[in-house]
Amino acid sequence: MDCLTAKDAMKRAIQFLEGSLLESIGIIPMDMLLAGQEDSEWRERVGQLQMILPGEKEILEAAGIEDRQILRETEERTFLRMFMKYLQKNHRRVYLLAETDEELTRVEDAVRRHNRGIRITGHALIRPGENREENVINEINGTETDCILSVLSSPYQEEFAARGRALLNVKVWMGCGSALWRSYDESKMSVRIRRFFLKKIFRHRVERQQMGK
Repeated sequence: MDCLTAKDAMKRAIQFLEGSLLESIGIIPMDMLLAGQEDSEWRERVGQLQMILPGEKEILEAAGIEDRQILRETEERTFLRMFMKYLQKNHRRVYLLAETDEELTRVEDAVRRHNRGIRITGHALIRPGENREENVINEINGTETDCILSVLSSPYQEEFAARGRALLNVKVWMGCGSALWRSYDESKMSVRIRRFFLKKIFRHRVERQQMGK
Protein backbone atom coordinates (compact mmCIF):
# COMPACT_ATOMS: atom_id res chain seq x y z
CA MET A 1 0.00 0.00 0.00
CA ASP A 2 0.97 3.63 -0.50
CA CYS A 3 1.83 5.31 2.80
CA LEU A 4 1.02 8.92 1.88
CA THR A 5 -0.33 12.00 3.56
CA ALA A 6 -3.72 13.11 2.29
CA LYS A 7 -2.07 16.08 0.58
CA ASP A 8 0.42 13.90 -1.30
CA ALA A 9 -2.32 11.44 -2.26
CA MET A 10 -4.40 14.36 -3.60
CA LYS A 11 -1.47 15.58 -5.70
CA ARG A 12 -1.30 12.17 -7.36
CA ALA A 13 -5.07 12.02 -7.81
CA ILE A 14 -5.10 15.44 -9.50
CA GLN A 15 -2.33 14.29 -11.81
CA PHE A 16 -4.49 11.27 -12.68
CA LEU A 17 -7.48 13.54 -13.42
CA GLU A 18 -5.35 15.67 -15.72
CA GLY A 19 -3.87 12.68 -17.57
CA SER A 20 -4.97 10.91 -20.72
CA LEU A 21 -5.18 7.30 -19.48
CA LEU A 22 -7.54 5.77 -16.92
CA GLU A 23 -5.82 5.45 -13.54
CA SER A 24 -7.25 3.43 -10.66
CA ILE A 25 -7.28 4.30 -6.96
CA GLY A 26 -8.28 1.74 -4.36
CA ILE A 27 -9.17 2.39 -0.73
CA ILE A 28 -8.74 -0.96 1.01
CA PRO A 29 -10.75 -1.48 4.23
CA MET A 30 -10.07 -4.09 6.90
CA ASP A 31 -12.90 -6.40 5.85
CA MET A 32 -11.62 -6.52 2.27
CA LEU A 33 -8.09 -7.21 3.48
CA LEU A 34 -9.29 -9.99 5.78
CA ALA A 35 -11.28 -11.62 2.97
CA GLY A 36 -8.57 -11.38 0.33
CA GLN A 37 -5.23 -11.73 2.10
CA GLU A 38 -4.95 -15.45 1.34
CA ASP A 39 -6.10 -15.01 -2.27
CA SER A 40 -3.07 -14.61 -4.56
CA GLU A 41 -5.26 -13.54 -7.48
CA TRP A 42 -6.82 -10.77 -5.39
CA ARG A 43 -3.39 -9.55 -4.27
CA GLU A 44 -2.22 -9.50 -7.88
CA ARG A 45 -5.27 -7.54 -9.05
CA VAL A 46 -5.01 -5.00 -6.24
CA GLY A 47 -1.30 -4.63 -6.97
CA GLN A 48 -2.17 -3.43 -10.47
CA LEU A 49 -3.94 -0.33 -9.14
CA GLN A 50 -2.03 2.91 -9.62
CA MET A 51 -2.60 4.05 -6.02
CA ILE A 52 -3.60 1.86 -3.06
CA LEU A 53 -4.58 3.47 0.23
CA PRO A 54 -5.50 1.87 3.57
CA GLY A 55 -9.08 2.42 4.67
CA GLU A 56 -8.40 2.30 8.42
CA LYS A 57 -5.49 3.22 10.65
CA GLU A 58 -5.41 -0.34 12.07
CA ILE A 59 -3.96 -1.51 8.74
CA LEU A 60 -1.11 0.98 9.07
CA GLU A 61 -0.54 0.08 12.72
CA ALA A 62 -0.30 -3.60 11.76
CA ALA A 63 2.37 -2.64 9.21
CA GLY A 64 4.36 -0.76 11.86
CA ILE A 65 3.58 2.74 10.56
CA GLU A 66 3.89 5.29 13.37
CA ASP A 67 3.52 8.59 11.51
CA ARG A 68 0.84 10.38 13.53
CA GLN A 69 -0.34 12.59 10.69
CA ILE A 70 -0.88 9.69 8.33
CA LEU A 71 -2.59 7.63 11.05
CA ARG A 72 -4.93 10.50 11.92
CA GLU A 73 -5.75 11.30 8.28
CA THR A 74 -6.44 7.65 7.54
CA GLU A 75 -8.77 7.37 10.53
CA GLU A 76 -10.61 10.54 9.48
CA ARG A 77 -10.61 9.55 5.77
CA THR A 78 -9.14 12.95 4.95
CA PHE A 79 -8.07 12.01 1.43
CA LEU A 80 -11.52 10.79 0.45
CA ARG A 81 -13.11 13.96 1.79
CA MET A 82 -10.54 16.10 -0.05
CA PHE A 83 -11.07 14.13 -3.25
CA MET A 84 -14.84 14.54 -3.11
CA LYS A 85 -14.42 18.24 -2.35
CA TYR A 86 -12.16 18.60 -5.37
CA LEU A 87 -14.74 16.93 -7.60
CA GLN A 88 -17.36 19.28 -6.20
CA LYS A 89 -15.34 22.48 -6.53
CA ASN A 90 -14.30 21.69 -10.10
CA HIS A 91 -17.74 20.42 -11.17
CA ARG A 92 -16.35 17.07 -12.24
CA ARG A 93 -18.64 14.51 -13.80
CA VAL A 94 -19.05 11.22 -11.91
CA TYR A 95 -20.51 7.83 -12.86
CA LEU A 96 -21.58 5.39 -10.14
CA LEU A 97 -21.10 1.61 -10.18
CA ALA A 98 -22.69 -0.76 -7.67
CA GLU A 99 -23.95 -4.33 -7.44
CA THR A 100 -27.25 -3.80 -5.62
CA ASP A 101 -29.99 -1.17 -5.51
CA GLU A 102 -29.30 -0.62 -1.80
CA GLU A 103 -25.62 0.13 -2.38
CA LEU A 104 -26.42 2.44 -5.27
CA THR A 105 -28.97 4.38 -3.24
CA ARG A 106 -26.53 4.86 -0.37
CA VAL A 107 -23.79 6.10 -2.70
CA GLU A 108 -26.14 8.47 -4.51
CA ASP A 109 -27.36 9.85 -1.18
CA ALA A 110 -23.81 10.38 0.08
CA VAL A 111 -22.77 12.20 -3.08
CA ARG A 112 -25.86 14.35 -3.42
CA ARG A 113 -26.29 15.28 0.24
CA HIS A 114 -22.72 16.25 0.96
CA ASN A 115 -21.15 17.12 -2.41
CA ARG A 116 -23.82 18.96 -4.36
CA GLY A 117 -21.45 20.47 -6.92
CA ILE A 118 -20.71 17.04 -8.35
CA ARG A 119 -22.59 16.14 -11.49
CA ILE A 120 -23.72 12.50 -11.57
CA THR A 121 -23.70 11.52 -15.24
CA GLY A 122 -25.24 8.09 -14.72
CA HIS A 123 -25.13 4.82 -12.85
CA ALA A 124 -25.19 1.09 -13.46
CA LEU A 125 -25.81 -2.08 -11.50
CA ILE A 126 -23.43 -4.82 -12.55
CA ARG A 127 -22.46 -8.14 -10.96
CA PRO A 128 -19.80 -10.77 -11.71
CA GLY A 129 -20.83 -13.21 -14.42
CA GLU A 130 -23.51 -11.04 -16.01
CA ASN A 131 -21.45 -10.34 -19.17
CA ARG A 132 -22.64 -6.74 -19.27
CA GLU A 133 -19.27 -5.01 -19.09
CA GLU A 134 -19.20 -4.03 -22.77
CA ASN A 135 -22.63 -2.40 -22.51
CA VAL A 136 -21.68 -0.55 -19.31
CA ILE A 137 -18.41 0.66 -20.83
CA ASN A 138 -20.24 1.98 -23.89
CA GLU A 139 -22.77 3.73 -21.67
CA ILE A 140 -20.03 5.35 -19.57
CA ASN A 141 -18.14 6.49 -22.67
CA GLY A 142 -21.26 8.25 -23.89
CA THR A 143 -21.48 10.45 -20.79
CA GLU A 144 -18.15 12.34 -20.86
CA THR A 145 -17.42 11.15 -17.32
CA ASP A 146 -14.30 12.25 -15.43
CA CYS A 147 -14.40 9.77 -12.54
CA ILE A 148 -16.03 6.43 -11.78
CA LEU A 149 -17.03 5.95 -8.14
CA SER A 150 -17.22 2.19 -7.64
CA VAL A 151 -18.49 0.19 -4.70
CA LEU A 152 -18.28 -3.14 -6.52
CA SER A 153 -17.03 -6.14 -4.56
CA SER A 154 -13.42 -7.25 -4.70
CA PRO A 155 -11.78 -8.81 -6.71
CA TYR A 156 -14.41 -8.16 -9.40
CA GLN A 157 -13.91 -4.42 -9.04
CA GLU A 158 -10.19 -4.65 -9.73
CA GLU A 159 -10.73 -7.10 -12.61
CA PHE A 160 -13.27 -4.81 -14.27
CA ALA A 161 -11.01 -1.77 -13.83
CA ALA A 162 -8.05 -3.62 -15.38
CA ARG A 163 -10.07 -4.91 -18.35
CA GLY A 164 -11.62 -1.52 -18.97
CA ARG A 165 -8.48 0.59 -18.65
CA ALA A 166 -7.80 0.75 -22.38
CA LEU A 167 -11.48 1.07 -23.28
CA LEU A 168 -12.94 3.62 -20.86
CA ASN A 169 -12.75 7.31 -21.72
CA VAL A 170 -12.48 8.22 -18.05
CA LYS A 171 -9.66 9.79 -16.04
CA VAL A 172 -9.99 8.04 -12.65
CA TRP A 173 -11.58 4.88 -11.30
CA MET A 174 -12.08 5.33 -7.55
CA GLY A 175 -12.76 2.04 -5.78
CA CYS A 176 -13.99 3.37 -2.46
CA GLY A 177 -16.09 0.45 -1.25
CA SER A 178 -18.07 1.31 1.87
CA ALA A 179 -15.65 4.13 2.77
CA LEU A 180 -17.79 6.74 1.01
CA TRP A 181 -21.06 6.21 2.83
CA ARG A 182 -19.30 5.21 6.05
CA SER A 183 -18.02 8.77 6.26
CA TYR A 184 -21.59 9.82 6.91
CA ASP A 185 -22.97 6.76 8.72
CA GLU A 186 -20.63 6.37 11.68
CA SER A 187 -23.00 8.10 14.08
CA LYS A 188 -25.34 5.12 13.74
CA MET A 189 -25.06 2.66 16.62
CA SER A 190 -25.27 -0.41 14.34
CA VAL A 191 -22.33 0.83 12.30
CA ARG A 192 -20.27 1.58 15.41
CA ILE A 193 -20.92 -1.89 16.85
CA ARG A 194 -19.96 -3.60 13.60
CA ARG A 195 -16.78 -1.55 13.39
CA PHE A 196 -15.88 -2.44 16.98
CA PHE A 197 -16.02 -6.18 16.30
CA LEU A 198 -14.30 -5.86 12.94
CA LYS A 199 -11.36 -4.13 14.60
CA LYS A 200 -11.11 -6.87 17.24
CA ILE A 201 -11.12 -9.59 14.55
CA PHE A 202 -8.49 -7.75 12.50
CA ARG A 203 -6.17 -7.21 15.46
CA HIS A 204 -6.54 -10.85 16.52
CA ARG A 205 -5.67 -12.01 13.01
CA VAL A 206 -2.61 -9.75 12.90
CA GLU A 207 -1.41 -11.02 16.30
CA ARG A 208 -1.77 -14.63 15.16
CA GLN A 209 0.24 -13.96 12.03
CA GLN A 210 2.97 -12.19 13.96
CA MET A 211 3.21 -15.09 16.44
CA GLY A 212 3.48 -17.52 13.53
CA LYS A 213 6.50 -15.79 12.04
